[in-house]
Amino acid sequence: MVFEPLYIFFFFILVGLVYIPVFLTIVAKYRFNLFGYLLVLLSISSYLFIGKYMMDAGTFADEQQSLFGIGFLELTLLTYPYIFIILAVVLGKKGVRNES
Repeated sequence: MVFEPLYIFFFFILVGLVYIPVFLTIVAKYRFNLFGYLLVLLSISSYLFIGKYMMDAGTFADEQQSLFGIGFLELTLLTYPYIFIILAVVLGKKGVRNES
């Protein structure tokens, strides 16, 4: 068994919850080309697939299901939605939406 400190669980929850306003802000602020929309779609789908993985992980594990079983692997997986949304802004941005 690998030791995973308790603060990793809380950090994972914080990073997971911060993604939602970041995603909504970026989608509301920027206009994207086709490649940008593809990356936005990839970002949200990877976020949802990671959520599904987290919900099913306890069901398929041979060990006791635990709320604090979230560790470094899940934290690493959660970086992918952020990477895809950043790539959407950097590579697929057409411009900034008008504020009027």
